[in-house]
Amino acid sequence: MRTAEAADHPYTLYWGLFDLGRAHLRRGDLPRATRVLERGLDLCRMWQIALGTPLFTAALGAAYALAGRADEALPLVAGAVEEFRSRQIHTWPALILLCAGTTCLSAGRIDEAASHAREALALTRRLGARGSEAHALCLAGDVASTGGAEDAPGYYREALALAGELGMRPLVAHCHLGLGKLYRRTGKREEAQEHLTTATTMYREMGMTYWLENAEAQVN
Repeated sequence: MRTAEAADHPYTLYWGLFDLGRAHLRRGDLPRATRVLERGLDLCRMWQIALGTPLFTAALGAAYALAGRADEALPLVAGAVEEFRSRQIHTWPALILLCAGTTCLSAGRIDEAASHAREALALTRRLGARGSEAHALCLAGDVASTGGAEDAPGYYREALALAGELGMRPLVAHCHLGLGKLYRRTGKREEAQEHLTTATTMYREMGMTYWLENAEAQVN
């Protein structure tokens, strides 16, 4: 980003902001993620980078949703999905769907979240995008777990296996957290404790404070 700013190169700065915003979002640093993504969205609009707008709005919507700002998040992701469909945008479509699914799940819109998760999973498998497929599987697990569906553990285990194979440690921790929450709700205390302990250990090692607190709250 510093290099792009020094060279006055908008396109490179746009990608730098997007990647940095997503990194903060993945880590759970929501204030930083929000600031970076809001700046990127403003610049996309100012520079009229049409392909960038739905990417930033979708990611920003997910950041708002995790921060408890669902009323602001839902219009953003709805607009991103609509633009992605109407203009047949082929850049990062799975990311838009995953952000939309995360946002709808946070807002309690389970059916919409499930629809986005299914579409993201089908798309990533068709494209052979295995990293995004792992994220889609974890989202499907979160949706199924929240809705009380019996297939939730299967989604989490598939996501866990794929994320482990690809070395996606934050997602591995998320899968353990999801399984821990699920087993805690269903009264399987030993299984819940095992997965939650693994999640808290991994989050602590990676400095993911937001998610560590989330996992610790389940243990307590």
